[in-house]
Amino acid sequence: MLSKFSVKKPYTVVVAVIMVLILGTISFINLETDLLPSMDLPYLVIMTTYPGASPEEVELVVTRPIEQVVATTSNIKDINSISSENSSLVIMEFNNNVNMDSVIIEINSNLDLIKGAWNDSIGNPMIIRINPDMLPVMISAVDMKDVDIAQVSRIAEEQIIPELESVEGVASVTGVGLLEEKIQVTIS
Repeated sequence: MLSKFSVKKPYTVVVAVIMVLILGTISFINLETDLLPSMDLPYLVIMTTYPGASPEEVELVVTRPIEQVVATTSNIKDINSISSENSSLVIMEFNNNVNMDSVIIEINSNLDLIKGAWNDSIGNPMIIRINPDMLPVMISAVDMKDVDIAQVSRIAEEQIIPELESVEGVASVTGVGLLEEKIQVTIS
């Protein structure tokens, strides 16, 4: 049937093919690609700083009270925590159908209950949503031939990192493993 129509009305078929090509070209030009589409993952992280505290003290004073308070949050699936020197991380996983905005409000109100019992040296808890856009796009290593590690660290801090930060679209650049020179003065 299509072949009969194509033979009887060739101009109509040619116009239809040209229209399809034009619409396809316009669609292809306006098509935006995104390697990491926007996803709303059901994870939250509560970061709290406690300068000068040992991991055991952070566990007792900060991490356990936060875990106990947020455990009452609705639709929570799992809670994990990491207590390290000077900081506490509490990672929460929720059910997939939960509204993360309402969960953040609920957790904020629960955290207000325990913040009053803390001393002033404990920082305010920061609630962070886990988002794939937070992942690093690039991880690089820097090395130079016939240059010691102190000079490589200095060049990375003073030249490479500022240059990368000035690139449009770059949110932040972090140097890890750079050598920091310190002067120790001992008085006899």
